[in-house]
Amino acid sequence: MKKSFIYSAKTALTLLLVAGLFISCDNSTGSEDDHSEPEGFRLKMNGQTVVEQLPDQTLTGEFELAPGEETALITIFFIDHDGDEFQPDEPEYSLGAEFETDGIAEFEQHEEDGKWSFHIHAEAEGITDMTLMLMHNGHSDFNSQDIHVHVEAEESQP
Repeated sequence: MKKSFIYSAKTALTLLLVAGLFISCDNSTGSEDDHSEPEGFRLKMNGQTVVEQLPDQTLTGEFELAPGEETALITIFFIDHDGDEFQPDEPEYSLGAEFETDGIAEFEQHEEDGKWSFHIHAEAEGITDMTLMLMHNGHSDFNSQDIHVHVEAEESQP
């Protein structure tokens, strides 16, 4: 009986270890946690980085526009912990934006440009800060640092 108990205990322990191995090696492609977590971002316009916030660093770059002017298409690329760029492909993610002061600039997205691209349209002279957000089911998973947007009339040449 003693041998039978020890054999059963060893068998049970072996089965638990094997089950644990299978669980820990489970393919998590269907998991909600399978996406990269943003720690920074790059805004690219015409293939060039115009604003950048690297992980654990301050933001560089800003936008300067004249009233009525609209930027070329801007595309956001999020940056993960390893410095790799990515754009979430899950349908529940979207891009959001808020301005510190209303009426100076407007965030515009057009369906044909894709969900990670946008324009900034300058409405009136002034200075404001824009915050970009990676929206996920109604809440923000990531907020950018403040992006400076300066709208000033161009000086006319005599």
